[in-house]
Amino acid sequence: MLILCDGRLAEKPYKMPVTRQNIYSLEELCYYIYHNIYTITEEFFQESLADWLREETGHPVLAKKVHNMLGSEMKLKDMVVTILCGCDFYRESEIRSLVRVMDEIANLPIHKKKKIRADNYLRSGRCGRSLLEYRKLLQGSLAMNFSTEEYGDILHNQGIAHFYACSFGEAERDFKEAYARNNKKISLRHYLWVLLIQEKEELFESEAVSFGLSPDEINSVLIQYKEAAAQCRIPQGSKDDTERYKKQLTEAYAC
Repeated sequence: MLILCDGRLAEKPYKMPVTRQNIYSLEELCYYIYHNIYTITEEFFQESLADWLREETGHPVLAKKVHNMLGSEMKLKDMVVTILCGCDFYRESEIRSLVRVMDEIANLPIHKKKKIRADNYLRSGRCGRSLLEYRKLLQGSLAMNFSTEEYGDILHNQGIAHFYACSFGEAERDFKEAYARNNKKISLRHYLWVLLIQEKEELFESEAVSFGLSPDEINSVLIQYKEAAAQCRIPQGSKDDTERYKKQLTEAYAC
């Protein structure tokens, strides 16, 4: 992604609190906030951000505004708007649209906000932290607030986190239980894929049949699995290169 910057590029990047991504300009900061709005919380705005804006990007006025907002009673959306208005990267209509999204997020019940938080950790690759958050949701007092399908979706995403951590046995159990609750083909497919990754071919065949998949559907699952492995240039049957293609298998499949 090419981002046009009118301001000064920082010599020292600013590291995003959740994703750990480095950014080098105010425009890049605005772009990050706009496209990661579900990860932005009050904790995002820290004194270190004000220091970085002043010392690295040459925006002392904006840095002072951020500093004054810290510890104040300003709402999160006001802080976001202050940053986005610090340069002309986004139009007023785009900023207003983002504010509406933030209002929707603010009105969500606490259990859904916590799921978003856990999913954000998963998407940013912080699997250990996401697993802690998912376990709290699944085993804590908020679990009763989720529908059967929503609970299954959390299990599915926990399975992805276990998969990234190469805990394939746990991922296998998560995906199977997720499918029993959410009845989503994506959870079933992930369950069958994890069986293949563990070289449990006989169990794969019996489970695929028990779940009512036709021969054509079983073949489709196999083809998708092999194509994903081939795209990442994984040798057939290799156990050593799992890290290289696990993201290919799961990247866009969180529930």
